[in-house]
Amino acid sequence: MGTPESLDARPIEEITIDSMLRTRADRIPSETALIYGPDDRRVTYAALNETANRIANGLRERGVERGSNVSLMAAHPLETLLGMFGINKAGGVYSPINFEYEGEALSYQLNDTDPEVLVIEDRYVDRVEAVRDDLEVGFEVVVMDTGAETPQTSFETTPFAELREGSADEPDVDVSWNDTASIVYTSGTTGMPKGVVLPHRWIFANYIAPKRAVLNADDVVHTSLPLYHIGGVYADVVAGLVAGGTVALWDQFSPQAFWDRIAEYEATSATLISVMMPWLTNAPETNSDRENTLSKVHMQPLPEEYETIAERFGFDIVTVAFAQTETGSPIVGVVRTDELGGTPDSYRRGLGPEAVAERARELNLPVVDGVDEERYMGRVRDDIVEVAVLDDRDRELPPGEVGELCIRPKRPGLLLERYHAKPERTLEATRNLWFHTGDAAYRDESGNFYFVDRLGDVIRRRGENISSMQIQDAVSSHAAVEAAAAFPIPAPEGGEDQVGLAVEPRAGDELDEEAIASHLTGRIPEFMRPDETFVVDEIPTTETNKMRKVELRERLLE
Repeated sequence: MGTPESLDARPIEEITIDSMLRTRADRIPSETALIYGPDDRRVTYAALNETANRIANGLRERGVERGSNVSLMAAHPLETLLGMFGINKAGGVYSPINFEYEGEALSYQLNDTDPEVLVIEDRYVDRVEAVRDDLEVGFEVVVMDTGAETPQTSFETTPFAELREGSADEPDVDVSWNDTASIVYTSGTTGMPKGVVLPHRWIFANYIAPKRAVLNADDVVHTSLPLYHIGGVYADVVAGLVAGGTVALWDQFSPQAFWDRIAEYEATSATLISVMMPWLTNAPETNSDRENTLSKVHMQPLPEEYETIAERFGFDIVTVAFAQTETGSPIVGVVRTDELGGTPDSYRRGLGPEAVAERARELNLPVVDGVDEERYMGRVRDDIVEVAVLDDRDRELPPGEVGELCIRPKRPGLLLERYHAKPERTLEATRNLWFHTGDAAYRDESGNFYFVDRLGDVIRRRGENISSMQIQDAVSSHAAVEAAAAFPIPAPEGGEDQVGLAVEPRAGDELDEEAIASHLTGRIPEFMRPDETFVVDEIPTTETNKMRKVELRERLLE
């Protein structure tokens, strides 16, 4: 059916979510856009566009205007996407909430976002009701029916089904590339999570570039990533639809069912994050491991043994990138692995490795045949950004020296617009006209960039970035806690972290791990809760009163 650009008349930098979907529905109305795997439900481009129009018009009748924030808390991926497309078609701002949130994490994000409307699945309404007294903002509540019994609530609610009965006409709203598409929350290295304000151009001209290089209309993208983060909703779903292909949606990753799901829809592309890869490679090897259609895989981060994985499962192409919610994909690598065996010809769909390499070069993405050093991230996309490794005074460091990775856009709309409702944090992050990523890296003489470590106190677990401050605040609300320190400790596999916690009790009080665990239940999501907790007489601090977490971590690991 052709390359991605054959389906669009306008330049990629001017495309918006609503214009992309409208164009697809005009050009390829009967082609399948989305498949919800668990019940094999298929949605064509025309049906997706019409449903999004109905939801958009229903939202506009309820006061949503261009630029209105609309929060959405749902686990069902297809219903989430219908809501997202409807929000964007109304000119609204898609502001997803992690469906595991409850307690303080939930009330904080709702207060911070200040949405016009909250769209929420019935099974989560009780969580909002539980924090009602902590809410400082008002919003209309629209409830998605999942078949669960909707608990009693003091909120006035509207059924999501009513929105879907709105007019099927295109909404009367003109969305521009510089309008905000979404506010996606990400934890910073310190403090509470920040809402990253992302314009439409960030999506199309920046973030999805690695997928634009490898996909065309013959591809099927497999995704089980949550749609409250950018990877699932944009790198997988939107990139697949930009290509005019099909996206197969699953509720969650399953190492046991993964290859059956790939075979069921002949999926050609997937994103594998950290812990997914050892889950797949730990399965016993068979002679048929390469007999599958999955030829183009994005690995985040690129594991040291990526060649072994690619050879075993027959991947033609492995893409990698430095990718943040704030920065998109300013550093990208396209690694050819087809010479290790590659996808069998009888299973290959979409672009082959030669065509991908040609397409990548057209998009100014580097193509390499192999990677020599660990933690390779790729090379700079110098048509859209400048990238530098800076010291603590923002002076550029030479090749080989480790410093903070910093990024500067060459045109508007390519990086985050700002942190929502946090002007001070925005100014801090963009000081001296550089966006400071908070990550340590270095570059070599050839312009390749390598990740070293994270700066600050962010913990990476189960694909989530967790702010240690958020855990500490929840722990410290216990009456018997004097101070708490949360920090990352190595997980057994997957290159991620587990959560370590040191707790200092108040004088005269007693604490144990069980009391802390009980206190945290209902206050923070399960994935934030500590894996290892130990009580200390005193949390050590520096002369400037900062907790010495390195020392605590070493003590715990001993």
